[in-house]
Amino acid sequence: MLIHCVTLTFKESASTAQIEAFRDALAALPDQADFPLRICQGRDLGERPTNADYAIVTEFEKTEDFYTYLKHPAHLALPQDHIKSVQSVQFLVNEQG
Repeated sequence: MLIHCVTLTFKESASTAQIEAFRDALAALPDQADFPLRICQGRDLGERPTNADYAIVTEFEKTEDFYTYLKHPAHLALPQDHIKSVQSVQFLVNEQG
């Protein structure tokens, strides 16, 4: 299994409606993919001042699915004009423990 973790910071001008549209577009991605896809997402709780504003964790059964996802039209269409910065990391998880 491949795990894709993203943290992002919104521009100060990002409205609540823009952030909700981003959230809704992400939530719709699993229904648009041709492969198993699980997405967990949410706004930062504000516990630490250095944290990013938002986090996304996406699980893929196969590494190939991740690369397909990166080029998928629904992924490419995610609203990004209100995003200031993005950081990501990918790693493999052995399901046997």
